[in-house]
Amino acid sequence: MKKMISRFIGVCIIILAQSACAQSVKGKIDIKYNSRVQLDETGSPQKGIKDVYLLDLDMDLVSFKGRVEHQPGIYSETFGVEKQASEIIYNLIASIRNPANLEQTKAIGKIVGSVPVDKKGVYRFDDGSLRMAIDGAGSASGFESKFSGLAVGKPIQKESLVDKMKKQAVTLTRQVKGKSVKIVVSDYDRMNFVDLMLASGPVRVYPETKVNGEMLYDYERSAWYFNGVTLNYQLGGKAVTDKLSGNIKWVESPQRATNGEGEYQFDIRVNEPEKTGEAEVFAGGDDEAAFFTTDSTIPSLTGTAKYKDTMRGESVVASVVMVDLVGNNLSKQQVMALTKLTWFVSIVPLNAE
Repeated sequence: MKKMISRFIGVCIIILAQSACAQSVKGKIDIKYNSRVQLDETGSPQKGIKDVYLLDLDMDLVSFKGRVEHQPGIYSETFGVEKQASEIIYNLIASIRNPANLEQTKAIGKIVGSVPVDKKGVYRFDDGSLRMAIDGAGSASGFESKFSGLAVGKPIQKESLVDKMKKQAVTLTRQVKGKSVKIVVSDYDRMNFVDLMLASGPVRVYPETKVNGEMLYDYERSAWYFNGVTLNYQLGGKAVTDKLSGNIKWVESPQRATNGEGEYQFDIRVNEPEKTGEAEVFAGGDDEAAFFTTDSTIPSLTGTAKYKDTMRGESVVASVVMVDLVGNNLSKQQVMALTKLTWFVSIVPLNAE
């Protein structure tokens, strides 16, 4: 029986490496924001309480299932003394699917470990233990690959009015049907990636990928923008650099107060052309609605993550998220890197209030 299982896994890994089909990301995330419910007498989260994200994501022949826990940092309001350190704890099972029988899957390893987050909002992967740990089976040897580098997010302690005033407006440009469209973002937060290394795996066809650049969250338009983000990795012995642009926009139901519904609309573009020719000269630069137009003919990750939230007053205390994304003209490596970046590295910022 063990030999048969090893042979099955080995064959699946070979087929996965050779597969060239369109890549999708589908599944469910069940979130419980325990830190927004279980509070102490000062209104801060109780010590030891964690927010829990239960993930079940499918990527064609690869799936990830398990939990991510976020323990929020707690600091005294007067002197900023740390009462509880913030960290994110991962325990996700990585599995592969039998191409001949998509209902048949085998676990081959885990994304496991933790990442400390300091009070400045810096995710210190170098100081953590987060890694892809894959077991050997069949013709494939086991391996470990670590997440490393930094992701600098929103400080846990509130930003001062002076700091907000120091922010400079950012102009973002994208191509829409042969025209350059620009918007100016002035009220925003950053998620800045500094030599962030996404671990390889769950099979070696998915390489380690270094991320630099920033995601901006625009409070006025409720949207995340990819600004100067690059992915660097080795593929077939050659160095590859992908440039990310586009956005993830939050759109709420008009009846959200009663039905708790909203969705993230994904339009993450890969290697979007900076210029499209003579038509750009005649383009209007202030059509904000056009800026958020999705174009699936461009290499991109598009689709939705639909939220059904449980509200307590104006606060979200739980969410059920249905993910339905497709990679348009993207490789499996590009879709995997985008999945690791958005749903694993950035899962807490994407769902912060």
